[in-house]
Amino acid sequence: MRNFLSKIVLVLLCLFLFPASNLAIEEDGEVIPDVKKGEVLKDKIITLDETIDGDTTTDVEFDDDDNLDFRLFTEKTFAKKKSVKFDNSFIDEISGELRFQGITSFEEKRGNLNTTFPFDINAVAESKFGSKKYRFFTEYAFTRNTDDIGNAFFGKFSNLYIERNFSKNHKMRVGVSRSPIGLEGSMSSFALPFAQRAQISREFGDAISTGISFIGNKGALEYNMGGYTSTRFTQGFKDGAEFIGRIGVKPFYKQEGSYFKNLKLYAGADVGHRGENYGVYSAALTYEYKKFLMNFEYAYADGSNGDYFDPRKRQGFFATAGYNITPKLQLLARYDYFDRNLDESKNINHEYSVGINYFVFKQRLKFALNYVFSNDEKTNTNKNAIYFLTQFFI
Repeated sequence: MRNFLSKIVLVLLCLFLFPASNLAIEEDGEVIPDVKKGEVLKDKIITLDETIDGDTTTDVEFDDDDNLDFRLFTEKTFAKKKSVKFDNSFIDEISGELRFQGITSFEEKRGNLNTTFPFDINAVAESKFGSKKYRFFTEYAFTRNTDDIGNAFFGKFSNLYIERNFSKNHKMRVGVSRSPIGLEGSMSSFALPFAQRAQISREFGDAISTGISFIGNKGALEYNMGGYTSTRFTQGFKDGAEFIGRIGVKPFYKQEGSYFKNLKLYAGADVGHRGENYGVYSAALTYEYKKFLMNFEYAYADGSNGDYFDPRKRQGFFATAGYNITPKLQLLARYDYFDRNLDESKNINHEYSVGINYFVFKQRLKFALNYVFSNDEKTNTNKNAIYFLTQFFI
C-alpha cells in the first residue's frame, strides 16, 4: 500500500513539475504567458491576516535577471498555480496542487526534551464553471489524525464546498469549510504567521464545519456569516446547529495617506448547541503601516465548540507585532494570555513568541523559525520550544 501511494505521489509531482503544453498559468484571473529565461517573481509584503483556504495567494511581478536559472526552476515549480482552461465550455477551468508543511519541534519542560516531526500533506482541487459564477473547491488532509472521528474518510476534508458569486464582492458558500471564528481560528494552517495558532484560536476557533455562509465586502465593510451544524469534521448533523458571524470595518479606508487607513476593527460571535448551549464572543483589530504590522484579539467563551466541545467559561487575548525587513523577510513577536477556567484561580498560561519568516514565493514556498516561552501558573512550570517550519505548494 505504501509503495502504491508513493507511486501516486510521484506521478502527481511529475505532472506539476513538468506541466503539459495545454496548461495555462493564472494569477488573479489573468493568464500570464510562460516565463522567459531570467524572469524572476517579486512578491508584495505578507500581512498577518493572509488567507489561502480556497484562494491561492497571488500578487506577483516580474523582473529580468539572466543569472538566476535555478531561481527560474523553483519559480516554475512552486510559485504558480497551474490550471487547465477550456474555451466555449460549461467548465471554465480546473486546477489543483499538493500542499506540504513540515514542522520540527524541540520542547523542553522540567529538564526533559521532547522532539517531534509532524507534517501535513493536503491535496487541493478547484474548478470554475458557469462563466466563473460558480466555484467548486476541495482540500483533503491525508495526514490528519482521525482516530477519534467516526467516519475517517470524510473527517479528512478541510474544504468541500460550492460557491455562487453574485458579484465581484459577494458570494454564497455551501458545504464544508473552516469556521470563521476569530482571526487565526478562521485561517488555514498554511497561512498562519507563527507555526502554531494563538491559544484562543486553538481552543475556540480551530474548527471545520458544514453549512451555508455569505461572504463579501463593500467599501469599508467586510463580512462572513452563516449557519452550520455543530458537529465537526463532516460527521453529520446529529449534535445541533450554530450561527457563526464576523464583521470587519475599516473606518479610515478613504483617507489616503492617513496613518490609520489600513486599520480594521472586527466583532465576532459563535453561538450554538452541542449537548449544551455555548457562545464565544470576540473583538479584534489588525493594522499595517508601511513595513509595520500588528493585530490584537480578545475572546470570551461561555462554553465553546472548537474541534471539540468544552463547557467551561474561559477567556484570553493575544497581540502580535511584525516588521517586514524586506518583502520576503519578516520578524514577529507575540504575547499570548489564556485563562482556562474563570471559575477557578491560577489557571492562566502565558506564551511569549518570537519568529522569523522567509517567503521565497509568498506562502507557496516558505521557511520559518519560532521560539516560544510558556509559563503555566497552575503548575508553576515553564516550557521552552523551538519550531522549524518548511512549507511548499506544487
